[in-house]
Amino acid sequence: MKSNHLLKGLFLSISVSGFSSYVTAETPFTDCPTEAFLIQNPSGLPVAYGVNIDLGSYITMNSSLGSDKINAVGYSQHDDFIYGWDYGAQSLAKIDATFTKYPLSISKPEGAPTAIYVGDVSLDENAWYGYRPNYGLYRIDIVSETMEQVANSSQFGNPSIYDLAFHPDNGLAYSIDANGYLWEIDVSNGSSTQLNQILDKTALGYKLIFGAIYFDVNGNLYSSNNSNGYIFRVTIDGNNSSANFFAYGPSSSSNDGARCALAPVEPSVYTDFGDAPDSYQTSYDQLGARHGLSDLKLGTLVDGEAEGSPYPLSDDSSDGSDDEDGIQFPVPIQVGQVSKVIATVNGASGDSVLNAWVDFDRDGTFESDELIINDLSVDENTGDVFFTVPTWADVGETWARFRLSNTSGIGPSGGVPSGEVEDYQIDITENEGSTESYPTSGTYVTFAYEDQYPLVGDYDMNDVLMNVKFTEYQLDNQVIRLKIEGQVAALGGNHRSGFAIRLPNVARSDIKEDTIALTINGTLSNAEILEANTTDAVFIIHEDLWDITEAGETENCTMFRTQDNCGTAYRPSWQLTLSLKNAVAMSAMPEFPYDPFIFAAPGHYYGEVGLEVSGGYPGRGLEIHLKNNAPTSKFVSTYKTKGVDASSGDTHFHDANGLPWAIEIPNTWKHPLEQVNILEAYTQFAGFAQDSSGNTDPTWYTQSTVSKIYAD
Repeated sequence: MKSNHLLKGLFLSISVSGFSSYVTAETPFTDCPTEAFLIQNPSGLPVAYGVNIDLGSYITMNSSLGSDKINAVGYSQHDDFIYGWDYGAQSLAKIDATFTKYPLSISKPEGAPTAIYVGDVSLDENAWYGYRPNYGLYRIDIVSETMEQVANSSQFGNPSIYDLAFHPDNGLAYSIDANGYLWEIDVSNGSSTQLNQILDKTALGYKLIFGAIYFDVNGNLYSSNNSNGYIFRVTIDGNNSSANFFAYGPSSSSNDGARCALAPVEPSVYTDFGDAPDSYQTSYDQLGARHGLSDLKLGTLVDGEAEGSPYPLSDDSSDGSDDEDGIQFPVPIQVGQVSKVIATVNGASGDSVLNAWVDFDRDGTFESDELIINDLSVDENTGDVFFTVPTWADVGETWARFRLSNTSGIGPSGGVPSGEVEDYQIDITENEGSTESYPTSGTYVTFAYEDQYPLVGDYDMNDVLMNVKFTEYQLDNQVIRLKIEGQVAALGGNHRSGFAIRLPNVARSDIKEDTIALTINGTLSNAEILEANTTDAVFIIHEDLWDITEAGETENCTMFRTQDNCGTAYRPSWQLTLSLKNAVAMSAMPEFPYDPFIFAAPGHYYGEVGLEVSGGYPGRGLEIHLKNNAPTSKFVSTYKTKGVDASSGDTHFHDANGLPWAIEIPNTWKHPLEQVNILEAYTQFAGFAQDSSGNTDPTWYTQSTVSKIYAD
């Protein structure tokens, strides 16, 4: 843990009561101070900092720590001194409240390491424990000043850890390794146990070296990452432990901390919180955005509070002082347009930056793609700041968060040492765009499917009957949003089918996934809607339509609206809405009705051909599309060779006579009765289907044999 540079910015401005200027030798600290203490070694010289974990702020302490590196420090609640390993003396040293070092004459066993950088003082006994990889775990009795080996590296397990801290209640110590795994250490028997992974360095995108970790009296573990100073709060719960981002601190390659584990970590009354609803991480319990009060502020007013006051219980309302005075919105915030704010800054320095987020999708959180201002360097009286409202923004009331600080790279939550956070409730309005509906805004088109593919079956074309209407929202010759509404009009046959809609040549990555909302019978679906592992965007409306549908109301009904005297006014309905992350040019958008298709419901028998090809249940591997629509990449092409499918090249899903397994009818169609061939119910259908131009009997669906069609 060699130092490269001085950390800048770990924890909040702190009270230094309990720190005293140099007095007589060995002055203890104030009983269990709430501050934490860092020992770092910039340029090889040890420096002490008093820190406030809540905000990552710190002050440099006057110290007499000598010229040799000090590491593996821990706070002793037994005598209120700090103890750490002195690299120069190659032994333990005592550090008092004046941050003066007093080497101890430790009696060491043969083979003990000369340098130890992992250590803490036990809460249950007046003893310091230190660990060095490839050496093992050691104990130093602080009273007798004797050192003994508790476990060698093989017995201890040799974990790659950089600090440890003792829990205030259970007598165990904990640490976090370079891969983000939590370790539980029992010093009584010299064992270490790897628990679950609480942080993933690959997902985070940076190295994990936690050189300073601390507990509070509530059993929360705080870990400071050397590489960037980020502080995480860890909830200890065995293999269900978890870590959440807490505050922004200073970075250093040499970082070791000590803190009285019996003291609480609490927000200072000199803290500024936000006012948005708590889903945006506003309160302290939600690790909300918070700033230590300083001269740096937005506008002219800033107030201090010891807790956030989420909307509608804003602190502005409670004390009558509205300190949200640094940001103005002079122009409308319209979908797909450039908007601006006017920012007023006071107390800026060369490090001051502004960051801001708008909850464009109105889901109650600020996400990375909702960042509108990114580390904008600001000075006094900064004026107009422009930002673009994405085309996928949702219209209506939402929230914006602005954070002014001297810390770059911050997110919408967590503590920083200085500055101010201001939250604003704003309106996103629709631009003068247009809509296009299919077939019209007030009518449905019907899709009818025969589920015996690739065989002819009874060819009654009523196995799945779906009424659908489509709405595209367009802006500047681009499609920015979609709404697709549907209802199940009939379910016949003996197979169970799912229903999906594909957007041909629209990439899955073009969809703003967190804007997708599917309601089925008025209830929001929590299923996976945008299908994974596809090239084109595929939306699964339901995997098994019988799960949302019931047979007719009469006692002998086994189908839904395909049998005589089995009518019902009930129609299972659904609505899918979504926004495009990357708007699609109208010229590149697939033509209506896109590509609606059915597939075999997972886990269900779907005919002997399905059984033969899949060896079981075919699921998504068996698809049935409209004539001349290509299958998705999940379709198993072997099915085409097992029946009468005569498609080839760019034509798909038809037999040698051009008869399809799925058809589109431009109205709410009266379908054939169960097991009545469509060619008998609609005698003109054969001529229409066999003419690839579509000019033969184009209105075939209006000429039926009344006795052979279903009627409510």
